[in-house]
Amino acid sequence: MEQPLKAAVIGAGMSGLFLGYHLKQAGYDFTIYEKRAAVGGTWDANTYPGLHVDVLTRNYEFPFARSFHWTKRYAPGSEVRQYLADFARTQGLLDHAIFETEVISGVWEDDRWTITLSDGTSDRVDVLVSATGFLRMPSLPKVPGVESFGGKQFHSSQWDHSIDLHRKGQRFAVVGTGSSGVQITTALGEMGHDVTQFIRSPQWMQVKENPPYAWWEKLVLRVPALARRYDQKMAELRVRTDGNETWRLVPGPDREEMNRRFRAMLEREIPDPELRAKFTPRETLGVKRIAKTPSYYRVVQQDNVTPVFGGIREVVVDGIVDEHGVKHELDVIVWATGFDAHAYMRPMSVTGVGGLTIEEAWSGGVEAFKAIGVPHFPNFFLLCGPFAPVNSISIPTTLAHEVDYLMRLLREVERHRQAYAPTEAATRDFLDEVRAALPGTTYSEGNNWYSQTVGTPVIWPFTRQKHIDQYAELRLSDFEAYPLAASEDGDRRRVS
Repeated sequence: MEQPLKAAVIGAGMSGLFLGYHLKQAGYDFTIYEKRAAVGGTWDANTYPGLHVDVLTRNYEFPFARSFHWTKRYAPGSEVRQYLADFARTQGLLDHAIFETEVISGVWEDDRWTITLSDGTSDRVDVLVSATGFLRMPSLPKVPGVESFGGKQFHSSQWDHSIDLHRKGQRFAVVGTGSSGVQITTALGEMGHDVTQFIRSPQWMQVKENPPYAWWEKLVLRVPALARRYDQKMAELRVRTDGNETWRLVPGPDREEMNRRFRAMLEREIPDPELRAKFTPRETLGVKRIAKTPSYYRVVQQDNVTPVFGGIREVVVDGIVDEHGVKHELDVIVWATGFDAHAYMRPMSVTGVGGLTIEEAWSGGVEAFKAIGVPHFPNFFLLCGPFAPVNSISIPTTLAHEVDYLMRLLREVERHRQAYAPTEAATRDFLDEVRAALPGTTYSEGNNWYSQTVGTPVIWPFTRQKHIDQYAELRLSDFEAYPLAASEDGDRRRVS
């Protein structure tokens, strides 16, 4: 009798826990390897002041693990982190997790995967899944003199908690205007700190209030029928505030209306026409991800907050010199400069059939079949991989579609004792469809973190229903089959 499939999942963030739950339900033998000391992924790494999820909290829950303890409509990061920790504990996933252990490499050899770990051991598995997330490798700009700064400096995802935020008089710089930069600037400004935000390019932002959950809402959400009605009302509200899902995809009156709406919002939020002009983005609305904020525009008009528009010339021992030659004296620099959006599992090395490495496979740009697989890498799967709809659909919803498809594929792997990798033809057809849909979308009208130096922009230019439809049918003709070795017993082994 064959042993159950043995799987290794890389990462104990939202994706790894979501898949782990389903693997456990199906009775598979699996281990989740996590390089950090706790579950949570990006929600464990990012702990900066002001952090909160920017989609409705109800849409950020696992559909099979509802919570009734959220305090706000858009939950603080600490609550998301606790939710994931509680989920891992109550579902028994901690028994399957190995922490502070990084997967250094994965090699397809002898018809299975050999993974090498940072503790000097290795493991042999039938299935290897990268659940590493898509915004995890900090991106730091190359600024002259950065090593000379005499105060504290760090990336937003590596917040230095030795800083006493209750102590007044500290001078902070926040470099960047993405979601992290907006949230940090808002929080520090509201605390009364002296904040200088360096804004190379102003970005479109949406003002959305973040009210606390009322007692009656918490009661309603405990009754399934009432909760469904509540969720429907929230979905209707989202369409009224955010527009329908097609305005970014198709030019027309809906897109024109959203442009009018955002410009009217700027007029309301920033009465001073000179300052408003500086905060008005030069790029098309919807080219980049739109940050959500309840109070950023109000905060940056406070006396203790100074927006500086333009680039940075250099960092000096006591501050930053902007591109106009003005020095800003500082005690702390927070680099809210984003992430390498195309790193995925890298710097981990992955080697597939015939010695093909992931670097070689992606030498012409990052590619994947339906966001979950790469040709010539049998039984190597990705969650929220290239071309997942991270630009438009919440992560749990995306995972629900992806994991359902993947679990069906794993049943075929188990039934036929074969490993599967998407064919080059199926991958090419998928990418051709993406490329054909891009013209006319807002995403194609400028550079963003979906863009690649070479290759297709890593974006999802379709509707939510299209995402459901693409996973509706599992066609084995989209995959190339490879032999799968007989399962092996035994624990991880020490390698020399």
